[in-house]
Amino acid sequence: MFKHLVMALALVAPGLALAADLPDRPVRIIVPFTPGGTSDIVARLLAEAATPHLPRGAVVENRGGAGGNIGLAEAARGAADGTTLVQCAFGPCGANPALYANPGYDLLRDFAPVILTGAVRNVMTVRRDLPAANVQEFLALARRERLTFASSGVGASNHLGPELLRSLAGIEMTHVPYRGSGPAITDIVAGRVDVFFDNLPSILPHIRGGSVRALAAVSDARIPELPDLPTFAEQGVQGMAIDSWFGFMAPSRTPPAAIAALNAAFARALENPAVRSRMAELGAAPLGGTPEQMGTHVRAEVVRWAEVVRRQGIRAE
Repeated sequence: MFKHLVMALALVAPGLALAADLPDRPVRIIVPFTPGGTSDIVARLLAEAATPHLPRGAVVENRGGAGGNIGLAEAARGAADGTTLVQCAFGPCGANPALYANPGYDLLRDFAPVILTGAVRNVMTVRRDLPAANVQEFLALARRERLTFASSGVGASNHLGPELLRSLAGIEMTHVPYRGSGPAITDIVAGRVDVFFDNLPSILPHIRGGSVRALAAVSDARIPELPDLPTFAEQGVQGMAIDSWFGFMAPSRTPPAAIAALNAAFARALENPAVRSRMAELGAAPLGGTPEQMGTHVRAEVVRWAEVVRRQGIRAE
């Protein structure tokens, strides 16, 4: 999926649009997470790079909490004139519609897609002394004893990845949720949990340092930073490709001309060599593409994860 997203979107040239189609005010980008994560860093990077292409530039505001629902609910009520954007991501815009009965917004009704900005690869890791050297050995072990998997919270990609594996492989594991990936990494390094599916940027130093072991790339192609690590498909498990994606959406009443202008401004930002270099350092692939392509992707993610949530009986905390 990651490879397909990059190929399908990164090469699409944006249509020409004029900043004159936007109000003469800064664009407010609401990031529904606390500062410091990859998607937050990329949002700030793009806000700066898009400033020359916007009437008054862009500013980022963090509104974390409730798995991203607080920030999205605020954005849904924002000015629908091209000056309000929200950083959409895998959790709040993929899984949350199924996880929460009343998140405070209707994703597909209240928001209009603008542009997919990037995606981060994921890796399945295990504690370094777990007696399994590959996915098939792991599955055999999981059928003999109850293993534990860490996550950074209900609905995160590192929660739903193992849930998807449970469903596909018919195994049971105990979920141990943490408040963020940092504490989860601490405990898998210490051997207090068995498995952690994490974004590549935060777990890669621990893989290279030997404090955890990587068993599979959670993608449809091998990861360049870990070229010897096979995918799930290469190890006999199909359907285990998951991207931690992110992008911008606007309130649904935003005029099409403003959406087009925003898409063009951020597409130009994604073409900036400094932006692409910094994203590569973060382990994130720049995407891009049209609003329609983002809309297709978001709808597919909502359907996919609704089925996983239903099948596994997952409930938000």
